[in-house]
Amino acid sequence: MDVSDSNHKSLESIFEDAEPLKDKGAETLETTLSLASDIDSKATEISEAENQFMESLISFQSEQEKIILKAQSMLPVQCSKCETYIQSKKDVGCASKHGCCFTCYTADMSQKTFDAETQVENTKFELIATMDLSDYEEWLFDDEMGNRSLARVIAKLKSQGYDYKPWQVSIGAAAWSKENYRNTSLEDTRYLVERAKPNELNSFIPESADGISTVIDSIKRAEEIRGINNTKKPSKKHWPVIGGIAGISIIIPYLINRK
Repeated sequence: MDVSDSNHKSLESIFEDAEPLKDKGAETLETTLSLASDIDSKATEISEAENQFMESLISFQSEQEKIILKAQSMLPVQCSKCETYIQSKKDVGCASKHGCCFTCYTADMSQKTFDAETQVENTKFELIATMDLSDYEEWLFDDEMGNRSLARVIAKLKSQGYDYKPWQVSIGAAAWSKENYRNTSLEDTRYLVERAKPNELNSFIPESADGISTVIDSIKRAEEIRGINNTKKPSKKHWPVIGGIAGISIIIPYLINRK
């Protein structure tokens, strides 16, 4: 046999033997590609499923938060001051406007009103304490109740054997009261004057018209010792001021309740 024929036959046999391998490799490759496609498809499905789960979870959590917030909004609110639960419409309205229940709000307003009235009263007392004796005497006795109070003092002195004229008792009692004034109301001041002992009043009652200046000088000296500036001439300018203060004390609660 020729060598060339032998080589040719060997190549043919090799190609023949390789043909099944080629077909098998193609099948393997096709199987591999199909498997890879299936894996990719499964991965895509899993990814989509995970995305759907996360979207559902986020939506669920959002809905739950809305439910919780709605439930919390339905719970009664606590007062910021007394921590009681606010339930009535009046308390709810007051809490939305002022941050506390109506009881706490009215207590605060009452305290503010009291503080304002106290301030007004203190100012009024300071003005009364710095009055001239003539103005103080008029403030103390110059009305019907003041006349009665003076009459009681006169009657007491007469019952003790003193025979003073009304003008003497009026000046003496006013001078004693002004010397011992302790920031009391008009009613309380008259109460104290009526119950002053005769021997306490005697040193303030002028024996004659000439003695009035002596009484006034004694009061001024006592006021200077107490540090009260009372050097102004007798006037009635205090009355409009005291009247104005009294008016302010009346309208302060109204103004505060309007706020």
